[in-house]
Amino acid sequence: MKTIVDKIFSLGTADLEESYKAGVVRISNIIALIFFLTGIIYSAISAYLAPNLINVCLMLLFGSLIILFLNFLGYVDGARLMLTFLISLDVAVYHAMVVQPGEPLIVSIYIGQFVVAILPFVYIDLREKALLTTALIFSFAVFLVQPLTNEWINVEMNSSIFRDKLFTIPTYIFSIGAVIYSMYLLQNKNLRAQKKVNLLLQDLRKKNAEMKQQQEELLQTLEENKIAHDEEEKRNWIAKGLSEIGQYLRGEINEAFYKDFVSAIVDYLRVNQVGVYVVEEENENEKYIHLKACYAFDRHKFLQKKIEIGQGLVGQCYLEKERIYLKEVPDSYITITSGLGDAPPKCILIVPLVHEENVEGIIEIASFHQLQDHEIDFVEKLSGSLASYIAANRINLQTKILLERYQMQSEELRAQEEEMRQNMEEMQATQEEINRKEQEYLRKIEELEKELELLKHNNI
Repeated sequence: MKTIVDKIFSLGTADLEESYKAGVVRISNIIALIFFLTGIIYSAISAYLAPNLINVCLMLLFGSLIILFLNFLGYVDGARLMLTFLISLDVAVYHAMVVQPGEPLIVSIYIGQFVVAILPFVYIDLREKALLTTALIFSFAVFLVQPLTNEWINVEMNSSIFRDKLFTIPTYIFSIGAVIYSMYLLQNKNLRAQKKVNLLLQDLRKKNAEMKQQQEELLQTLEENKIAHDEEEKRNWIAKGLSEIGQYLRGEINEAFYKDFVSAIVDYLRVNQVGVYVVEEENENEKYIHLKACYAFDRHKFLQKKIEIGQGLVGQCYLEKERIYLKEVPDSYITITSGLGDAPPKCILIVPLVHEENVEGIIEIASFHQLQDHEIDFVEKLSGSLASYIAANRINLQTKILLERYQMQSEELRAQEEEMRQNMEEMQATQEEINRKEQEYLRKIEELEKELELLKHNNI
């Protein structure tokens, strides 16, 4: 808890917005309290040595209390200005009442007046130029016109006691002590300000570090959001492409399918050349890779319509069932023909069309610009869909052929069955005729046997 003295020293400092002002107001409270105590001491001395001076001492005493009260009320600028007027006038009047007309000034008191004149430097900050200038002008004006003040104020008094060492030495000590203590107050104020500055600097460094960390975290978050946004855009781009080009993967494959398909890939990927190959069989044991459609290729020189298994990069891709991506394309591999002339591509992408471990075909792409990872991913996903589509059409075609064969065989079987039925009917008619003739023959034999028996009987 704060002591009473601390509370007095802190009067008027709580609500100050300027941090520097709190220090000088605190010093003004300290000086006011010191002069309050000085007023008590000099009131006691004056009551004993020179009762005529007691009113001046009481003015200093009560004036100090008023200054403290003004600070308590928050009128800190008025309180400090009054502190200047009160001390300067009080000491000047005190000096003038002591010195009699024609007597020289008392050096010890005059030095004290000089100390009082420079006190505004202690309890008024240099940034308060108007207040400091007013206080200094008034203090030094009172100090400089002290000889005139001595002539204006004439109080009968014996000044010898104030010129005695018993008075002058304590006055010198008091003046020197006031200067030293004022310097201490200034140093203490500066020390407090430096500590506060150091704390502010530490807090500022801490906040700067926190802000830097927050900035880094924000930048990292923005970068992560940017990456996530880019990834989302790439996924949307892939999904859109699969949806748009996937519209071609419907129904049966016709003559226009592959041409339309490669044109769609070129338009969507913004590449220069695309070729689609399909694996076909000449017989059950011999396969080859057949070019079904191409776009913007120089077909006459650089592409073959029939590639053997294992021949070139396309044949190698078939065997390895893995994509081939070339960023350095040999000059002799392929040439892109455009309105600007012939030039080798910057990259070649060859992707197998794999369905259930079987390679159904190959996609070959050539471009003047390097393909990005998401573009390659798009081609691979599209190749899977195309492979499934080709495999399904192949199965459908085989099923159709088998169905046609079955239908032909069924027709043949029905014809054979009809022929057999007719043959069976003819055979049945023949059999009936044979049975009829057999019965007729048996009847004739039986009649002959009876005639033979009759002849035998007659002969006997």
